[in-house]
Amino acid sequence: MTLTDTRRDADSQPHRRRGFIPDLDYADLAARIENGETAEPAKLSRIGIGLARWRNTHRDDPDADATSSDGSGAGAPQGKHRAADPDWRSALATTADGARGAGGGRMTSVPAPIEYEASSVQLCGLNPWAIGAAAPNSGTIVGQHAVTGEAVACDPFAYFRDNHIANPSMFVLSLPGLGKSSLIRKVLLGATAWGQTPIVAGDIKAEYVALTTMLGGQVVTLGHGGGHLNPLAAGTLGHAVVRLRTARTDAAAAGDTARVEHLGELLGTAELTVRTRQVNAVCALVELIRYDTHSVRAFENSIIGIALDELYSAGGGFDYANPPLIRDLYQRIDTGSEAMLRATYQTTRGGYRTHITELMQALGALISGPLGTIFADHTSQPLDLDAPMICIDVSSLDRGDTTLKAAVMLSCWADAYGTVEAAHLLADAGLDRQRLFLLALDELWQVIGAGPGMVARVNEISRLNRTDATGLLMITHTGRDLETLPTEADIKTAKGFIDRAGMVVCGGLPIGEVERLSGELKFTTAEQDMVTSWSRGAALRSAERRTARSPIGRGKFLIKVAKDNTPGIPIQTVFTDLEIDSGVHNTNARFADYFDTAAPTAADDTAAGPVLR
Repeated sequence: MTLTDTRRDADSQPHRRRGFIPDLDYADLAARIENGETAEPAKLSRIGIGLARWRNTHRDDPDADATSSDGSGAGAPQGKHRAADPDWRSALATTADGARGAGGGRMTSVPAPIEYEASSVQLCGLNPWAIGAAAPNSGTIVGQHAVTGEAVACDPFAYFRDNHIANPSMFVLSLPGLGKSSLIRKVLLGATAWGQTPIVAGDIKAEYVALTTMLGGQVVTLGHGGGHLNPLAAGTLGHAVVRLRTARTDAAAAGDTARVEHLGELLGTAELTVRTRQVNAVCALVELIRYDTHSVRAFENSIIGIALDELYSAGGGFDYANPPLIRDLYQRIDTGSEAMLRATYQTTRGGYRTHITELMQALGALISGPLGTIFADHTSQPLDLDAPMICIDVSSLDRGDTTLKAAVMLSCWADAYGTVEAAHLLADAGLDRQRLFLLALDELWQVIGAGPGMVARVNEISRLNRTDATGLLMITHTGRDLETLPTEADIKTAKGFIDRAGMVVCGGLPIGEVERLSGELKFTTAEQDMVTSWSRGAALRSAERRTARSPIGRGKFLIKVAKDNTPGIPIQTVFTDLEIDSGVHNTNARFADYFDTAAPTAADDTAAGPVLR
């Protein structure tokens, strides 16, 4: 048997080539088209493709136009050479070895295309999902995704539980009037539903009083004409000490030695914590009153501690249920004792009084004057651990009296954090359930600017909130607010709040603010344009159109769960019918009459003069 090259035979017979119609005489068709006897077939039709292939196959053959495909000679006129096809009608001829022409030929194997693999962060501009990963929906739902419409949650505790962030804290930046307080209220409202206890320790503008009242929470009012706050009261932590003592007595009566030992350790820690907090509270108030040095000397700190120990001793007449007042501390220090004389390194009464003069002057300012109206009496409303939400309203304080505001804010934070420690103490003793607390610091620029000790206090909470099972919400207008503090050390400490925050939420911000935050947050170009566009107000409209428009950025926020270039989550907050009907988010209540007043009509304006249209 002899093997023959069938490829050559196949190549010599056009009707066996791919794209050719066997029964069609392409030479005759080409001649008729050349003479104008028939129209050119469609380029992508089967006849058109076959004709193009036939022309390319016979382009170099001088007798192709004079001979038909069947050899009969029926074709173009004898001696007339067919012109070459134009570029738009040319097609590469194919053979069994591949395409004919430059770069053609046989390929022994077809290589696989190169594949590249990368995350959506690196290829966010090359794939349809340029907004990053799916929006988290675990925790408190606050609105919907601004692009996809998907429900979006913004919950520090849920984000922390799902490992989206490293600690349960959130820093919110937005210009005034764009809904940042409304967003925080929705977060606090959801926190109560999840069994957490929100605490607003110093509501400067009374923006959370309505929500607390609606939830049946506790509203504590401090200020001129309001309640009182005793810095020496043990508060909730003192009540926890009393419960621990009772539980230890019961355990001893039952013969449970291990529990007695465990409760004894907790009780010793609690009593030491109470005393330390009392001393620190008095020292902080003394530092605020001393405008020049802002410092308490070592022997003064010792005298305050010794006086408190004597007041709480067996013959002092005070205990955690009946705490002393500032005036009682004043009288004890003024009377003096052997221990106090040793603390001042004095042996005579005259030398002792000389050393304590400045301390007594500062304590006297806490008994009388503006500070005395708040700190000179027993606490009006001790904080209630069982309340679903706690709000300390300090909106009635004189905004110009920075010393009074700072003193009240420091005392509020000490009381609030004492409540948190008391809850954890009771949980460790098995006397109560483990509670989670969510502390809100709205108008952060006023809180940290109230006094020299506030930055350190917030800094302490921001570092230990994960250990203390406490979430932290910090809200301010811009990052520039953190640069207005009196000392360079406070400014550097305050800038660390953004770095340590588990998540950062940005509302409408000016372009300069976005550039200023570039050291702490990485914004993509699209995110920069989005955030800055939200800072614009409503579009200008004719006065004749009664429908009011909201600013374009109201309720819009960008959630950044990482400090790198990970894309953020743009959201639009959505209010429920209950929130709208209750008016809990209406912070423009004082403008209600003005907003409800109808604009003057053309007839009314005629009497007053010409009207511009």
